[in-house]
Amino acid sequence: MPKFGRSFRKKHFSQVPDHVVPVNNGSYGLPPEEVIREYHSAFNKDVAYPDEFIRLRQQEQYRRAVRSVAPVVKCAPENLALVENATTAVNTVLQLVDLKKGDVVVMPTSTYGACANTVRYLHDYRGIEFVWVEIVYPLLDSEVVAKFRAAFEKHRPKLALFDAVVLMPGVKVPWESLVELCKEFGVISLVDGAHAIGLIPLELDAAAPDFFCSNLHKWFHVPRGCALLYVHPRFHRTIQSLPVSHNYVSPDAELTKEEEADLLFHKFAFNGLRTFAAIATVPKAIEFRNENGGGEENIRNYCYELAGKAAQIVLKQWPEARIIENKEKTLSNAMVSFFLPIEEYSKDFDANDSAALAKLIEFVSEWQLSRRHTFVPINGHGGKVLGRLSAQLYNEPGDYVYACKALDAALKAYFQDNLKL
Repeated sequence: MPKFGRSFRKKHFSQVPDHVVPVNNGSYGLPPEEVIREYHSAFNKDVAYPDEFIRLRQQEQYRRAVRSVAPVVKCAPENLALVENATTAVNTVLQLVDLKKGDVVVMPTSTYGACANTVRYLHDYRGIEFVWVEIVYPLLDSEVVAKFRAAFEKHRPKLALFDAVVLMPGVKVPWESLVELCKEFGVISLVDGAHAIGLIPLELDAAAPDFFCSNLHKWFHVPRGCALLYVHPRFHRTIQSLPVSHNYVSPDAELTKEEEADLLFHKFAFNGLRTFAAIATVPKAIEFRNENGGGEENIRNYCYELAGKAAQIVLKQWPEARIIENKEKTLSNAMVSFFLPIEEYSKDFDANDSAALAKLIEFVSEWQLSRRHTFVPINGHGGKVLGRLSAQLYNEPGDYVYACKALDAALKAYFQDNLKL
């Protein structure tokens, strides 16, 4: 089996300077060198002869990427489209599915800010309504489902937006159960799986959400600029690309069986000029994960186990910290999230004070990045300050020892220096 950790990082991710300790894969991901080379090669072929590339190569490149990734998420390729990122995918669905004035969208309070803002935009400009489901972790999966059920019974929404894995804290969500709940109530399901592919196993055709999106840059070793959008067959005619472009097909158009089967490809393969190089790297990223990572299950096993070790390192650094997990152990993945004992640094700090929290986050982030060349993201959740560590193939336990000490030093600098509250 491959040897992971620092030596793996030096061999396959040597673009990372030796003095940098990357422990925040969950935010931006990190492509290996061979995938970066594929990206550069694809970009150079584009700009060398764009007439040929755009007219003869680009759409087949897109089709190869879709066909490569479909088996990973266990769905038919005709149910997949590729877009630039998960936020684009969520916008595509929310803005192009038929939401009218008075329609209700349900979403949890843990929703990613950019996606929540899209719902707010629709409220402000189109008159839709939205309802928050209060989610404060740790919760049991059954408690999460019960909260959504109560919201469905009370508000009768048209659409529900929810995560497969929450950003902060980085915990798994019982998204398949929520999809089933949506089917029970006749609610359109939109799953923001930004973190999903490469982090959790997926069987999209079996789960059959209405819509599911996932970034390929976070945990799947593809450079930024590529995300998948799963569309249930019943919405193939409804959905359009964003922007709506040359490829628009009326939902009432008469189509042959072949055209029907190829509808998502026709709508999404080309809807305007941009850099297509990230899409070109999808097969190479899959090859890397299989040949150098040992396949999806092996990658998950290593990263999940390493995250468990990171949790113990957190508790060694801060014995009063609390790892965010429930008694059924269903939240854990390759990210470990923890409540910091902030009272050890300040008796007066109030994590519910958004201005004070923002000031703390800004200082601690800049301090870690510029002085220790690492980054443990922090945020507020349920009136507490939480941190998050990510485990990837290029990490090993020593990375988290260093990162925790860096975060501790940053917190001490904030509360003990002239920037005290």
